[in-house]
Amino acid sequence: MNVPVPQTYLGRPVPEHIAAGWRTWDGAAWRQMAYRSTNRLNPPDQRFSVLPPGGMCVPHLEMRRGYRDMHFNPVSGDRWPGVPGSPFTIVGPDLSAAREWRRAEWDERASEQMRAIEEMCLSGRSSQCGEARTCEGCRLLACRCGQ
Repeated sequence: MNVPVPQTYLGRPVPEHIAAGWRTWDGAAWRQMAYRSTNRLNPPDQRFSVLPPGGMCVPHLEMRRGYRDMHFNPVSGDRWPGVPGSPFTIVGPDLSAAREWRRAEWDERASEQMRAIEEMCLSGRSSQCGEARTCEGCRLLACRCGQ
C-alpha cells in the first residue's frame, strides 16, 4: 500500500526502515518515542494510523475495529474500560493534566487489545476465525492487487 510518509516528524528525520513500516505498530512506536523526546508526556493517539495486517479474518477485523473506536470520555473521566466507579477520582487544580493522562491510558490499552487480536487471528489458533481473510498484499477482502 502506498502511503505518503513525511521526510521528517517533529523535526526528526524519519529513518528508512521506519518509513517502510510507517502504518505499522513499529512506526507508531517510533512516532510516540519522537513525541516523548520533545519533553511531552502523552503522545497523540496512534490507533487510527496503523493498518491491520494482511491475512486477518472478518470477525477479528471487527473486534479490532471495536477497540480502535473506543474513546476516553473527558466528561466522565472514567478509567479503562469505561465503567463508573473509578477508585481514582480526578480532583485538584490541574484537571486537564489528569484527563490527558487518562486519555493516553485509554489509547495505550486499546492499542494493546488491537495487537492481541491481530496476533491471535494470525496465529491460526483461534476458533473464531472465519474463512474469508484479507489479502496479504493490499489488506482488502476484495483483493485488487492480484496476490
